[in-house]
Amino acid sequence: MEELKKSIEGILRKLFDIRPGEYRKAILMQLNIFLIISTLLIVKPAVNGLFLAKLGVENLPNAFVLVAVFAGLVSFIYSRLLSRIALNSIITRTMMWSVISLIIFGLLLRFNVLEGWVLYIFYIWVAIFAVLSASQFWILANIVFNPREAKRLFGFIGAGAIAGGIFGGYLTSLIADWITSENLLFVAAFLLVFCIPITQTIWKKEVLKSQTQFQRKKRFKGFEGNPIALIKKSKHLTYLATIIGIGVIVAKLVDYQFSAIASANISNPDELTAFFGFWFSSFNVISLLIQLFFTRKLVGVFGVGTSLFILPFGIVLGAFLVLIFPELWAVIILKLVDGSLKQSVNKSATELMVLPIPLEIKNQTKSFIDVFVDSAATGISGLILIFLVTGFDLSTRLISIMIIALFFVWIYFSRKIRQEYIHSFKIKIEQNKEKGEAKDPFDFSKESVLNGLRNVLQKGNEMQVLFILRKIKEVPDERLFEDVIKLLEHPSSLIRAEVLQCIYFFRNRRVVEKVLPLIKDPDQQVKTAAFEYLIEHAPENQVDLFTKYLQDKDYRVRGAALVSLATETRDNAELRSKFSLEDKVKKKVSSLAGLKDPEEIKFRKIVILKAIALSNIPEHYPVIKQYMKDDDPDIVKQAISSAGNTMSQDFIDPIATFLNIEAYRPLAKTAFLNYGPGIIESFNEIVRKDIWGMELLHHIPSIAGQFGVQQSVEFLFFLLDHSDIGLRMESLKALNALKISHPNLRFHNKDVIKRVLEEAHLYLETLTALYSQTSVTSELVKEIEREKQNKILDARKSLISLLEKRLDGNLERIFRLLGLKYPFEDILNIYQGIQSKKPDMRVNAIEFLDNLLETNLKKILVPIVETALLDAISEDALKNLNLKIPDEFQCLTMLLSGKDTRINLAVFYLITQLKDKKYIPLVTGFTQSDNPKIKTFAKQALNEILLD
Repeated sequence: MEELKKSIEGILRKLFDIRPGEYRKAILMQLNIFLIISTLLIVKPAVNGLFLAKLGVENLPNAFVLVAVFAGLVSFIYSRLLSRIALNSIITRTMMWSVISLIIFGLLLRFNVLEGWVLYIFYIWVAIFAVLSASQFWILANIVFNPREAKRLFGFIGAGAIAGGIFGGYLTSLIADWITSENLLFVAAFLLVFCIPITQTIWKKEVLKSQTQFQRKKRFKGFEGNPIALIKKSKHLTYLATIIGIGVIVAKLVDYQFSAIASANISNPDELTAFFGFWFSSFNVISLLIQLFFTRKLVGVFGVGTSLFILPFGIVLGAFLVLIFPELWAVIILKLVDGSLKQSVNKSATELMVLPIPLEIKNQTKSFIDVFVDSAATGISGLILIFLVTGFDLSTRLISIMIIALFFVWIYFSRKIRQEYIHSFKIKIEQNKEKGEAKDPFDFSKESVLNGLRNVLQKGNEMQVLFILRKIKEVPDERLFEDVIKLLEHPSSLIRAEVLQCIYFFRNRRVVEKVLPLIKDPDQQVKTAAFEYLIEHAPENQVDLFTKYLQDKDYRVRGAALVSLATETRDNAELRSKFSLEDKVKKKVSSLAGLKDPEEIKFRKIVILKAIALSNIPEHYPVIKQYMKDDDPDIVKQAISSAGNTMSQDFIDPIATFLNIEAYRPLAKTAFLNYGPGIIESFNEIVRKDIWGMELLHHIPSIAGQFGVQQSVEFLFFLLDHSDIGLRMESLKALNALKISHPNLRFHNKDVIKRVLEEAHLYLETLTALYSQTSVTSELVKEIEREKQNKILDARKSLISLLEKRLDGNLERIFRLLGLKYPFEDILNIYQGIQSKKPDMRVNAIEFLDNLLETNLKKILVPIVETALLDAISEDALKNLNLKIPDEFQCLTMLLSGKDTRINLAVFYLITQLKDKKYIPLVTGFTQSDNPKIKTFAKQALNEILLD
């Protein structure tokens, strides 16, 4: 039995590159998607057969429209639930309700209860199930597998989906006549129910045991804010969304023709279900064959852009065929072209087409395009069919004319995106030119993109070559392999290291003999990358290989071997155990005591820190904490980075202590960023519970603002209500930066306006208080005796200085808030114009502001800005603003009602010097304050008054 297991594992390793420790999760995930797609390929033919046989093809366009509405709505709600409910819980509940729903639909259809309504609801349900089940599976897959594992294993897992599509459809074709279409739903429910324990096992064994909450949240990819804004800003994404939408519309028109002609030829619902089941699976088989044997060659021969034309040309030929011969065989050919080419050649070309788009933007928009563009296009196709079939009573064959018309639109946008693809690469390469470099020598317009990339790899500067290598790493192209491998001899160590990381993902290429010499490379990063490649691509002698180099005479080689081993075994306990990594790290730590060479000790400490963080071994985390207190700044810096790489809750407070140390602050912030957006929840708790001091809290907004997710916006808005004015200002700065870098996020315009009005009100209060204190000060100078006068004047001057600073802060906060509602560049120009010493620039700035603001804001803010330009505040200026000038008592009472601690302390100091008993009731209320400073100053003021 053990020999059989080893034999199977060897085959899996050889064919699919599955490594020890990955077999269980890879097979369980493949089985999971197999069952999901099998279920889908049983219920889809069943609902199509029943719907067409009992309601008729004329009702299909209505179903398309309803599917578009409900699928988009449910997907939107589902995406919001994902941020509130644990993923494993929502997947389990979805599967449970899906099983229950299938049983209920089966019973209702079996006993003919409300058959027409049930068929409509069931048709919509199947479409929603297809979207949700696939979406949540791939979300789970991205959490279970790290990026390296995903690159290697998603092909194997995807094979499960293909196998499920083949199995489900053929099973349906075989048993539909025997058990009837209605009873197929019970078969589907039986298969789907096994997904529940499989998902729970995967979550328990592969996620909870090996990942922190921060790792799980970091790997989760959803869409944030408003992806439409990102798509509209990018021609490339706009064209991509358009051709995907056109493709969906055409596919639905083809579906309609296929369904209409099939139902006209096959009237029995069970035979129709069997027909759909057989052909749906056959289309999957043919698509798989094309993907395996032809896609790479077709994309290679025609290029990425031209490959996009293959599907539309194939469909238009099929549409002509149906137009001339409106027979079942002709529409099968048309559907075959659509179903097979769409999931093979066209899918590969489309995936390559997004290559020039930054990965962050790609992640934010892909889900939206896949779900909402698909849903919208489905609805449009339904409306077109309703218009053509119901409105003009066109025959099925004439729908081919609409397909032919859409073909020209499709080709037009395919040409446009091809041009934009070339232009995007050219722009990116130009952006990576070195300063002073001559005109860009890479003319993409005169050659294929592939040759252009080769040209850059051969002749580009360091930045340009690195850019192309990173893009190739996203989608490895075998045709560029030889050009990439030559760069192993490049003089730049950065390029050599990037090449090693790039060729890591070329599964079918082995260049172990070329990589082995790089173990002795002078650059440590190259050494480590070389070992990472070898552990992946030299499986036959992994243990011997690393045993050898972990005992190498050169301690730098031993260090590189250990770090790369830690990287490769991070999420793989079995592989970690195989190499006895924990023991190796422990021995490295204990061996430090016998060393004398300071340079070697330092190097080894850094290696140990990297290995502990990368290997995910919590037992050694105390070593990181110990080295955070090391005398060597370089060791401390590595300890901070390693703490961040662990993504452990235990290191949040220790990392924070370095935020107040300027030399370590950037590394501490980077360490927090490595935790991913999940750290925002921890920050929220820290702020609510006052765990950190105020000085540390001031650094939180700049960290939270760099994640570019809606959660960052919500958290920063929460901080705007904090009592500390400095924290509020830092939060506003972070929000402004977020608005510039991620304009697709939602910044709550209504809340912004409310806060602008609050700041405006505070500005006016401060203005009256400042005038009151300035007036009183000038009058009292002559009346108060010399000794007493100095103390009171000092107290008033201190308060006046703070009030002037608060006015400046108020004004800045008003403009920063406006920058969240209006274009930030415009608001910045206005603010800088107001600050200018040139009168004409000030006037122009106010005029610009007057034209930009809405009426309700304009009435309040423009007079405030005009007042801010005055050299001194006068009584007339306050009257123009309809402000009443308060007396001394009213002024100090008003100031104490605010949240500004510094102002409050200055007021108490002034009251202490005045020693007037009328302030006793006012001061007494603050002696029980929660703020220790205010409480102390209030008590001191009260004592001074009572003693006088």
